[in-house]
Amino acid sequence: MSPIRLEGIEIRRKIIHLATLIIPIGYSLTSKEIVLSFLIPFFIFYLSIDVLRKFHQGLASIFKKYFLGRVLREKEASSFMGSTYFLFSAILAIILFPKDIAIVSILFLIISDTIAAFVGKLFGKISIFGKTLEGSIAFFVASLFIILVYPNINIFQGLIGAVSATIIEILPIKLDDNLTIPLVSGAIMLFAVG
Repeated sequence: MSPIRLEGIEIRRKIIHLATLIIPIGYSLTSKEIVLSFLIPFFIFYLSIDVLRKFHQGLASIFKKYFLGRVLREKEASSFMGSTYFLFSAILAIILFPKDIAIVSILFLIISDTIAAFVGKLFGKISIFGKTLEGSIAFFVASLFIILVYPNINIFQGLIGAVSATIIEILPIKLDDNLTIPLVSGAIMLFAVG
């Protein structure tokens, strides 16, 4: 694949990533019960598709041709999709954390990770753990912006969450960052206020 094609795939991936803003926005306007009543069945359906595409060649072919298969990374061909991890972590964040912490930790993943990817691809020069320093700085700045704009989060608590999310994003951890960023940053924000 040419670099232009890869960039196009990455842009499509991030547009899909930004579309998931519906989850924290929906949660901010409703309740935990309402959001989970939609998210959990959708996750079960999505997980079923993700599992079946690995074991059923015909379904895998249809999925690749007509659905998200066009934006899958190579590693996702043999593992769960990043979006499956995202849905699971969003559900866990909503169940485990107070509403404001859950929303902010999910926003770190959606907004900060998207900005980091674009900045890293466009301006990244200094490589660190397979990412770019410039992308990681953009992740942190975007996370700071989130905590400054979000009305119900304590600044100290949010700052600790932003730092922890940035560290988790940059470290070469084997777990998918769609899972680790919201759960680790949310847990640290929760315990930061004791």
